Amino acid sequence: MLFPNPPAGSAQSGRIRRATAAVDVVAVLLALLISAFLVVGASFAANDSSVWFTSSVGAAIGSALAGIVIAAGLYLPIRILYALLDRRWDRRPEPAAGVIPMRTALRRWFLPTFGAVSAGWLCWLLIHYPGSVDSDTITQLFQWLGLAAKVDHHPWFDTMIFGWFFDIGRAVGDLNVGLFVFLLFQVIATAAGMALALSYLARLGLPRGPRRVLTAFVAVFPTFAMSVSVMSKDSFAGIFWIPFLVLYVEALRTRGRVLCRPWVGAAAVALAIPLVLAKRSNVYLVVLCIVVLLLVSAWRTGLRLGIGAAVIVLVTNVLWPAAVLPALHVRPGTLNDTLSIPLQQTARTVALHGNEIPPAERAAIDAVLRYDGLAKAYVPRRSDAVKGRWDNGATPAQKGAYWRTWLAQLTRYPSTYLAATANNSYEYFAPSSTLNFQTDLNLRRYVDFWQSRSLEGTTREQIEQVALSLHPPAALAPATVAVNRANRAFITGNLLASKALYCSWIPLFALGFAFRRRSWLLALATVPLFLNLAVLVAGPIALPRYMGPLILGSVLIVGLLLIPVRAQGRSLPPEDG
Repeated sequence: MLFPNPPAGSAQSGRIRRATAAVDVVAVLLALLISAFLVVGASFAANDSSVWFTSSVGAAIGSALAGIVIAAGLYLPIRILYALLDRRWDRRPEPAAGVIPMRTALRRWFLPTFGAVSAGWLCWLLIHYPGSVDSDTITQLFQWLGLAAKVDHHPWFDTMIFGWFFDIGRAVGDLNVGLFVFLLFQVIATAAGMALALSYLARLGLPRGPRRVLTAFVAVFPTFAMSVSVMSKDSFAGIFWIPFLVLYVEALRTRGRVLCRPWVGAAAVALAIPLVLAKRSNVYLVVLCIVVLLLVSAWRTGLRLGIGAAVIVLVTNVLWPAAVLPALHVRPGTLNDTLSIPLQQTARTVALHGNEIPPAERAAIDAVLRYDGLAKAYVPRRSDAVKGRWDNGATPAQKGAYWRTWLAQLTRYPSTYLAATANNSYEYFAPSSTLNFQTDLNLRRYVDFWQSRSLEGTTREQIEQVALSLHPPAALAPATVAVNRANRAFITGNLLASKALYCSWIPLFALGFAFRRRSWLLALATVPLFLNLAVLVAGPIALPRYMGPLILGSVLIVGLLLIPVRAQGRSLPPEDG
């Protein structure tokens, strides 16, 4: 109970009971949680540390009071939003009656929605012709051209796809054409996935007004257009992510029965395989989503889910690395990216407490991370320099000694470890930074890096000939500069363009509402978003391009908040279509 019961017959008992009933406990908890994100994030944004609330008792008390005040201010809008959603859900006691066949929904809404979304995104792409490209993608291009070693560090599946499109540009004598054709394909394919998601929401009963608002927001809000106008493995994976998420939600709603249809089950596997090949961490997402579906499905359906999971893992984690990549003479990648959290924690410990580390622990760290220079390599908000020092050739004994040292230092410096992880991830929880995606082709600053990673004999001129050939036409410069300037002014300080809104606030808000309504379907629908958030926290840096799945997935989750959708009973067949 939030408050103790007053004595029976008390004159104030009625007022206290009404006041207690009026308090939305979930809204209180969510307000306190977001308030904590804001207070902690502000300290790390300003100082790369928790000094604002751990430096003294007074600092702790002041931060706590600030957090309470902020939570009090957040409570009312959260409470109002939940009340409005309650009213919408209560108006439809039988939501299943409003579900129509998917074929009907697609016929009614797919093309108009696709047209609106693709038109908005293509306007951005055309103004920024030929589009943007991530520096990692240029590294992949050099591998494709034979100027750098073929390595599966950046997924070779993406390298092949990117390389084929760049080959189109080479065929016509202009790499810009290859980049633009790829991004044209990516924008259209992702817009089709978004139209599928919005049509699916309409199928479940999303009214015309909210559907049009969501469609317009996705089409014109620059965050969405920017996220799909960059050639990178993260944006490319988004093509498969949205249809996969729609199928996952529908499988939840039908308790897995929809996947028993041969063509739907085949489509799910066909989506999951490139989703994983395009971004290897997605294998955890796919497998854990299947585990969730197994928990809500009948055993016969579960058997088919298990077979599908086995096929996905067999293709992506066995056949591809063990047969396809060796046949293409591609070296396997490393596991360095999965070690960002512990390696950053070690590096911060060395930087702050190096004079306290005993010789045996120094030796253990040195065997795998090169102790000398480790403190200097530590960058609070980016782990690339540190994880790049990891020696994959170290012996099992050396790695075991390091992990024992890591554990020992965890017990001695827990706050240092927490601060190391918070520095890399606070932007996902506190709206201190905006989703300002790359919008230019200024690649000259990476030339030295690419040359250092190229094959022996590759000249700087060769590197520049490729990288610097990507550039926008001069005629578009005035329009591009004007749009970018207006966009920066629009998104700066705009909560709707913050990383935290899409990465944690929307999923947490949806999860809280699911608890209030006791909707296990809505709660489980947020699982893929939280899995993506976990991958982000474990990653090397809070770059906007990593957040594409959460940006795109938030549209489906917001739509589900507006529909009192429930799962089918265990004995009911799924609807037609």
